[in-house]
Amino acid sequence: MTEPPTPTSSPVVAPPPVAPPVASPPPAATKPAVPPTTPPKPSAPAPPATPVRPPRTGTLQVRGVARRDSIHALTWTAVGTIKVTGEVDVGTVRIEGSLSVAGPITSDSFVARGRLDAGGSITISGAFTTDGSFRATGPVQAQEAAFSGTTRISRDVIVAGSVTMKGQFAAAAVRAGEFHGDGAVIVPGGIDAVSVDVRIRRDSRFGTLRAHSVRLLRSPPNPIEWVFGRSPPPRVARIEADRVELEGVDVGFVRCPEVILGRDAHVTELEGTVVRRHSSARVGPRSKSPPPYGLSR
Repeated sequence: MTEPPTPTSSPVVAPPPVAPPVASPPPAATKPAVPPTTPPKPSAPAPPATPVRPPRTGTLQVRGVARRDSIHALTWTAVGTIKVTGEVDVGTVRIEGSLSVAGPITSDSFVARGRLDAGGSITISGAFTTDGSFRATGPVQAQEAAFSGTTRISRDVIVAGSVTMKGQFAAAAVRAGEFHGDGAVIVPGGIDAVSVDVRIRRDSRFGTLRAHSVRLLRSPPNPIEWVFGRSPPPRVARIEADRVELEGVDVGFVRCPEVILGRDAHVTELEGTVVRRHSSARVGPRSKSPPPYGLSR
């Protein structure tokens, strides 16, 4: 009987050594994304608050010498010398004497006889009347205006109705329904109106006149001017109208379909038709300069 073969044991093979895990380097720290900083837009400044004016109440009467911070009343009458350092907001004003106002003037109707000095704007919803000396550094607005004496306005004058002046009047520019004057007028910015009618008695100067009708008449010479000579004629830069009548003035340019040239009128350039002309009137450039004031007879 044969013995079974003795099993042979296979050699035990040791597993390959396992390398220890290699620690991965820690992830690089990333800086958190910083959104770009945009400077905030400056907020628009809030509109200034409209000052609340006290209501117009009561009647104020002033006599003699007085000084006030402001005037608010339904009716204000004053006789004497008054100075107001602020504003004047009154329904009806009647002043006789001397009034100085540093702030704006607002009124329904205003009458000043004597001296009026205004440092701010003047807004009159009705009639504005001055008689004496009137000086304003701000603009003037009114429904109707009548200036007598010496008037000096540094800004524009806007009147819905008519402007009537007598004496000496000066303003930067005038816009009105009608402009009627008697005296000396200096308006370098010009006049815009439906009609312009001025009787010129002294030295005057105008910018551009735009109106439906323009009438500028220089008064005849007085006895002293006959002896010592007259000042140069009033000068007008430009006239644009439908009808123009000139006498004793010197105009640079006229555009008008109907032109009347009276005594000693001179127009350098004309676009229109002369319907009537005095023998002493001239159209075109002067052939010679006018004689100096005081040296001609």
